[in-house]
Amino acid sequence: MRVILLQDVRSVGKRLEVKEVAEGYARNLLFPKGLAKAATPSALRDLEHERLALRKNEEETQKRLHSIAEEITRTALEFSLKTDEKGSVFGSVSKEAILKSLRDRGIVTKERVEIMLPHPLKELGEYTVQVDLKKGITARLRVVLRSQA
Repeated sequence: MRVILLQDVRSVGKRLEVKEVAEGYARNLLFPKGLAKAATPSALRDLEHERLALRKNEEETQKRLHSIAEEITRTALEFSLKTDEKGSVFGSVSKEAILKSLRDRGIVTKERVEIMLPHPLKELGEYTVQVDLKKGITARLRVVLRSQA
């Protein structure tokens, strides 16, 4: 029996794939649990429309992430840290502080972003930090740490 998978099913296939399964498996497990539906001609047409919509949505997401990456690359974040008279820094700038600053500026809103920073920044100066926007898209962000006046 041909079915359209509504969710990923281990050892059968991934969501939105059309698979051939035993009729008993489909009727007793896949259909009752909402994991699949019968691959009727109308369901196959609907599947094709859904795949097109997903593909279009994916392309829009890619475009949006690329524009965010370009904006991040053009941005420089400045942080002022307290220092003593010798120039030693009190405190540091963490991934969370950088992400919060990007969100406060409206550059990153609901996107899942990871700041690739092995350790907090604890020295004054200029740094280049990698920002992973997922889907294989990354950007380089300039972060400047200055002494607080």
